Amino acid sequence: FALILVALLIFRFVGLPVYRIEAINIKRLLESVLDETATEADWDVFIGMPVHHNPELDDIRVQCAMLALTEMSLRQGLVIFSDQGRVQIEEHLQVLNRQILQQKEHNHD
Repeated sequence: FALILVALLIFRFVGLPVYRIEAINIKRLLESVLDETATEADWDVFIGMPVHHNPELDDIRVQCAMLALTEMSLRQGLVIFSDQGRVQIEEHLQVLNRQILQQKEHNHD
């Protein structure tokens, strides 16, 4: 009981831990989708977590969710996309790579 009380007090004054999805996180996930190593759980977390701080990333998330409805299947717990789906995932990766490059250039200025 004391441990829970201490944790609640810490969260009250420090704040709850927040996980922020960044472009690099989505890039890694989509690369693992193309490598056919992404799990269903990985995909579900990505699709289920809105990206409020970056509308462009959230748009990619929504487009991927829509794409999954028609182009994705599961095989032994892994996410598998059709050839057409893979092409669209690659296009999203290109957008993410440009965004990551722009962020790096902006941070160096």
